[in-house]
Amino acid sequence: MHAIQPVRFGKYLLLDKIAAGGMAEVYRAKMTGDEGFEKLIAIKKILPHLVTEKALVEAFVDEARLAAHLQHPNIVRTYDFGRMGDDYFIAMEYLFGKNLRSVAETAAKRRRTIGLDIILHIIAQMCAGLGYAHELRDLTGAFLHIIHRDISPPNVFLTYEGEVKVVDFGVAKAASQNQQTQLGLIKGKLAYMSPEQANGETIDRRSDIFAIGAVLYELVCGIRMFSGETLQVLAKVRVADFDSPEKIVKNLPPKLRDVLHKSLARDPEKRYQTCHDMLNDVEDCIYSLGFRTNPRHLAKFLRELFADEIPAEERGLFEVARVTFPEQEGPPAAPPAPAPAGPVKEYERTVAIKTAKEAGAEMPPAAPRRSCPDCGKPVGRTDAFCPW
Repeated sequence: MHAIQPVRFGKYLLLDKIAAGGMAEVYRAKMTGDEGFEKLIAIKKILPHLVTEKALVEAFVDEARLAAHLQHPNIVRTYDFGRMGDDYFIAMEYLFGKNLRSVAETAAKRRRTIGLDIILHIIAQMCAGLGYAHELRDLTGAFLHIIHRDISPPNVFLTYEGEVKVVDFGVAKAASQNQQTQLGLIKGKLAYMSPEQANGETIDRRSDIFAIGAVLYELVCGIRMFSGETLQVLAKVRVADFDSPEKIVKNLPPKLRDVLHKSLARDPEKRYQTCHDMLNDVEDCIYSLGFRTNPRHLAKFLRELFADEIPAEERGLFEVARVTFPEQEGPPAAPPAPAPAGPVKEYERTVAIKTAKEAGAEMPPAAPRRSCPDCGKPVGRTDAFCPW
């Protein structure tokens, strides 16, 4: 691994950059506290050349304000938000694993099949996390009406411990935000958008449900729902023009087929109305197929799939764990100087010599003692007529 050049960032220590996008960059970082407390975290910062863009800064602040409310096992946790000089930052939970896009691509490259039990487990956890976000209230009890708007495989993270986390609420919309999305403005990844979002219409939580269905379709069928050039994809998304899943996958379980069709309905009124409704049907599908899904099964699959990468990644974690704050580094402190000899030290030395002789050990010769130049008496002896 490359040498780490730590940079102090307030109470945090930035270790290395792990991701960068069009608006922000993400660093692996360390947070420290009293009594040796340490925690590995992620720091998300606005890109330096964008800190003067008022609209982007406001969007970043909106993301931080929104993330502060989100505390759920299936959503990446936010610990802190602030400004350091010109840098706005969000301190987040550090996740050790891969995003769903990387998992699917690696499995395809290595000709590994993601089991249907694992697929349904991932979708169930996504539904649980987003269902929580959709129904979240603020401190006054008012619904926030959060919509993620960018549900896609890169924004679903799978840890090597088997956790499923929805990440990046950077383009999420809440009714409490200062700036409302302009009508007709499209945000999010096109191939996973709902028809109403692609048409620039007013959207609600059912738009995220369509996106979950699109992720499920891709994992089950092994292909994306919409393909082609950008304008071709946009035209297909707007009318929900895609091949039915049973046409692609033979012997598709009826309950799974029903979940796919209901989550991907063109008309939002015919779609699942809440993520919890979809979660109930996904769990029924799991039980009807006799699956026993849990994080351990997902963790086992991931550790087998990335067996050749995990050791190096773990070494990297161990390396950053040893990095300390710059002011804590430096040459070791010199040992304390020995106390000058005196009556008490001389007595202790005498006892030590006697003990060593009784044990039969050889003792080094005693260091020569200094004497008073006037009276010739040993230094350290108290005498009324001697200044020493």
